[in-house]
Amino acid sequence: MKKVTSILAVTVMALGMATYVLENTANEFNFMNDISKALACDDCATNKDPRNPKQLS
Repeated sequence: MKKVTSILAVTVMALGMATYVLENTANEFNFMNDISKALACDDCATNKDPRNPKQLS
């Protein structure tokens, strides 16, 4: 019974670590996309919010 418990504990720990690594990797890619969008911004000087129709006119 101790072997089954230890194997289950190691499996759960490995799954948790894999999930943590995948989340951090996804966050890094989002961060890199944000940086590339900021560097390639053509209309950054204007402070127009596309969600606010009053600023678009």
